[in-house]
Amino acid sequence: MYLYNGRYTLYRSSTDHSELHLVCSGSYGRSYSRAEWFWSPHPHQQLKLIASAERSQPIIINVKGTNFVNRLVTSGKLFDGKDFNVRIVPVVFQDAGVYACYLEQNRFPTIDLITVKVTAEPSDAVTEGDNVTLTCSVSHVIGSMRLVWINGDGKRVGEKALTWNEKSPSLVIQKAERGRGNWRCVLFDQDLPRLFVPYYQKDNMRDIRIIIVLGYLVIKLAVALGLICCSWRMNRSCRNPREVTGNVTNNSNEAVAMQTLNSDPDLRDQNE
Repeated sequence: MYLYNGRYTLYRSSTDHSELHLVCSGSYGRSYSRAEWFWSPHPHQQLKLIASAERSQPIIINVKGTNFVNRLVTSGKLFDGKDFNVRIVPVVFQDAGVYACYLEQNRFPTIDLITVKVTAEPSDAVTEGDNVTLTCSVSHVIGSMRLVWINGDGKRVGEKALTWNEKSPSLVIQKAERGRGNWRCVLFDQDLPRLFVPYYQKDNMRDIRIIIVLGYLVIKLAVALGLICCSWRMNRSCRNPREVTGNVTNNSNEAVAMQTLNSDPDLRDQNE
């Protein structure tokens, strides 16, 4: 209702599941003939057109010369003259900056987007017991801001006040021991937590141990099934000795008869 010429700040993490919804709505039920979304990576740089629409026409995405390729999407509907909404999925660190919506010549919301990312060196491909350097970076500073690292035990292990003239301020934690659970980087503004960015340390040795244990269990199961089958066959033979003896006796009698028949010509002639 009060988006006309308004300005506010949003915070997003540079993660696979982060989204930015750009909502632009007219006022007092008025219908507009044209709508546009602009973006600039810096407040003092010229705005670039990233999306536009004419009333009753499809929304046009214009990401040429930007980094929004395949990430700036719409609902696919026609512009109804009132609401012009798009979204960015996922959000990356370079999406930070100023977003502005115009309905005809009227400027509606202006958004200051601040992004935060977490990186690790070396990457996840390290063994248990190794140390890793965690870095939490913020795109730019507005007001009084600071970064705080919190370890898996919920304790603060690093804190840094940020200044506006730093190009990409960051907070680095050296020798963060692996296997201590999840880490979180928290962005504070005016002593209020604005954004939590988790970092999950992957334990490759744990994955190897799981594979070894599963392989061992599979082998034990195969051996156990083999022993059960052998035991079942032996028990079946012991329970039916007459059937086995009968088969052996009949086979022996047939062999003796054939041998006698072959050795005695008179018997062989009579049989024929």
